[in-house]
Amino acid sequence: GKLATVVLHNVKKPAEQATADIKQLLRALIYIEGNSSLTTTAQLRTTTSFLAGQTIENLNYYATGGAAEDITMTRNGGRLQGAIHEFITVHADGSTANKGCLNSAGSGSTTMNGFDAVKGAEPTCELAWDTVTDTVTTIAAITSTGLAAPFDKKLEHGSLAEGATGCDINSVPANFKLNDGQNGVSVTTHLPKMADGLLTIEDANGLVGVAHGNSANTETHPYVKHVALGVKRGKQDAAKTDTKTIKGALQSTSFKQAARQHVLEKAETDDSEDRQLENKVKTIFSTDEGISKLIDTNINDMPISGILKENTDAKTLGEIDDIGQLLSLYFHYSDLNKHKLAYTSKKLQEAKAKTSTKSAEDMEKELNTKGKDKQDECEKLGKDGCFFNKDSDKNKKCTLSEEGKQAEEKATASGEGKYGKKIGVQDMALTKLNVKMTKQAINNIVHGGRARIKNLI
Repeated sequence: GKLATVVLHNVKKPAEQATADIKQLLRALIYIEGNSSLTTTAQLRTTTSFLAGQTIENLNYYATGGAAEDITMTRNGGRLQGAIHEFITVHADGSTANKGCLNSAGSGSTTMNGFDAVKGAEPTCELAWDTVTDTVTTIAAITSTGLAAPFDKKLEHGSLAEGATGCDINSVPANFKLNDGQNGVSVTTHLPKMADGLLTIEDANGLVGVAHGNSANTETHPYVKHVALGVKRGKQDAAKTDTKTIKGALQSTSFKQAARQHVLEKAETDDSEDRQLENKVKTIFSTDEGISKLIDTNINDMPISGILKENTDAKTLGEIDDIGQLLSLYFHYSDLNKHKLAYTSKKLQEAKAKTSTKSAEDMEKELNTKGKDKQDECEKLGKDGCFFNKDSDKNKKCTLSEEGKQAEEKATASGEGKYGKKIGVQDMALTKLNVKMTKQAINNIVHGGRARIKNLI
């Protein structure tokens, strides 16, 4: 029973920690999306990677043998407990008032008549059938090497059996009476092990208790051995990084691998520069408590008031524990960033069109200045895409052909046009957008300014 509580603890903890880490990873990603105007720092990259890595580390408990080992431990404990319980119930219920194999501690001649008598003398002999809890208690009867006293040492016949109660199993190997109470049979070549091997028989005396203090190191008594190994494994805690200090965090495999990748810019398994890791992580996170400050303060304290329809009371990101609500926040900021990107793209296209049109107009002005509305002069400028149009207005008869306009626009778009200045359309547009993309402009795109724009631009 107690071993089962240990197993349940071991099975639950990795799942609980993985759940917590997935939620915190989502919060970190929301924080990154919600602050999209900022470059993703080494701090954030290290933190998100470590949370993802720790999640995988805990889930691997179920995939790579940890869970199987604990479930096996439960099975082994059940075998030992079941065999002992069956031995007791069979002999208790197979007894009469003065004939049987179980006696109370105070009397060698009065047998326990029925299992109720056993429960009265020792209540823990009754199996519990309620749901196992993960409240781990000390396992006193079994140690990491075998059984505790008094079964750690041999129990001599004289201290184990007394009274003439007709117990058939209390007989010698040459005349064992379990299956032939009148004549007995010889079992000298295969001594019986009873109650999971706690009891056996020996020449001249009969019943003795087997020494089990070191059974984990032998193959003689597998029931006891494998339960003792389970006790040795004991309570296992989930992988959980101590983020209160840099040194503590670097004891974690997940954090160390994330730091190698994003602080040292090495492969996560490359330990060649680990001696530099602590100092460089301190530099990145500024203070010894910088990791916990980033998670517990910067990320968890991010304001989210008014965004979630299903949780209008929540004011900060750390208050949100529901996966669905966290995903809603992530999609909210992700969509907001897409709107911003679409708005930027539109302005880039507008800037490109204005630049191309202006450069073509400037070229026509220069052609008309050189051509002076004279056909022969205009034709001399044909290499620049110019032709004479007698029907055009005065001072506009030297006209840029459609092919010439397209060529100039294409060249201008690449920053190489003759008349379009090489400012680079992207640079020019982004410069303008830094001014034009005001809070009001974005509020016209998103609804009601619910995204707390002041935190984003």
